[in-house]
Amino acid sequence: MITIKYKNIYEQFIENYKTIHINPWHEINEKQLNSIYNELINSMNIDNEYNFTYFMNFIIKRLNGKSDAHTKLNIMSALPINFRIFNNEVLINYPEELKGSTLLSINNISITTIVKEIDDIISYGTEGKRKYEIEKALFNKYILYGLPSLRNFKELTYEIKNKNGEIIRKSFTDESKNKPFDYDKFRYGNISEYNIIDNCLIYKLNSLQNQFKSKIEKNIEELNKTDLSMIDTIIIDLRGNTGGNSGLNQILINFLKQNLDKNLLCLTDYRIYSSASFTLEELRKLNATFIGEEISTPMNSYGNNKNIDIDGFNFAISSCYFHKTMNLGFFNKEDFNERITPEILKPTIFTPDILVEETKNDYINNIDTILDYAISYSITKTKKAV
Repeated sequence: MITIKYKNIYEQFIENYKTIHINPWHEINEKQLNSIYNELINSMNIDNEYNFTYFMNFIIKRLNGKSDAHTKLNIMSALPINFRIFNNEVLINYPEELKGSTLLSINNISITTIVKEIDDIISYGTEGKRKYEIEKALFNKYILYGLPSLRNFKELTYEIKNKNGEIIRKSFTDESKNKPFDYDKFRYGNISEYNIIDNCLIYKLNSLQNQFKSKIEKNIEELNKTDLSMIDTIIIDLRGNTGGNSGLNQILINFLKQNLDKNLLCLTDYRIYSSASFTLEELRKLNATFIGEEISTPMNSYGNNKNIDIDGFNFAISSCYFHKTMNLGFFNKEDFNERITPEILKPTIFTPDILVEETKNDYINNIDTILDYAISYSITKTKKAV
């Protein structure tokens, strides 16, 4: 059963989706969509915002397939706890006193079951994106309260085993008065930082959101005034960059073009997404060596989403299709239908030149696996050059 309110929101979303999306039926057709819709409304009650979130995410995942993770319902209420996943083991990342502890269950439902239910409603084109979306979902009450195993609960109780083997339980009510979690800090970290280690300039570009433009410009301006004569390697740390305005890439690229005498390395991880993949292509043109993990987005996918608000629910819908490595972009349905080929649609997954994955033990002990490898690699490469 679906209430009139949520039925109207759904229908308005679909009408916008058919109009805005450059290729709306790339994964399923409208008949299949209607079948999924009818099956859902006959198997669950869509009468509150949590169940509606599950309902919409379930449908959007089927529309998206593996080639569109930009079409989505934007809804987040962050609980003051978050996680990291290593080889399917869910570890506490925050609060700090529980870092490295293992999440066993939520409301006595095993974390394995919870993750399977989350997987059924998140969109991803890479395993990195899957991991990142699961990590986020595990502290988003809009996702959790809508899952089949957790519906109708008014409280979420996390069962945690700490590093001493002790069992700890942390509970959050539907109307929890706990100190709110700083989601922006979790998502973006400390924007546009740089430092120097062992003749390496390490510049962290962990967001391309427009609100950080002035900070990026300020730090690059400072670097342009800095004596870098003793620097032999520039390391661009792109980890955690979930995208934004790809035009901001040019601020960094212009700086790097003035320092082509330096070795150029780029650090990658499973969170790099969307416009940040354009940064990778720009760095590839400058002969950067990529060190780290596979990223969160295929190099060809639907994107450039347009946001629409329907009765207080914010949706993003992909309006374009990009193939970054082929330097192709399709911005309207006619052009897409005329020029698209199976080769362009074939998934292209970014692979770093040197695959280095963060380890659980290094994470627990605050050792930066990927950066440490890059610095050691730079020292070795410099010695060989001499």
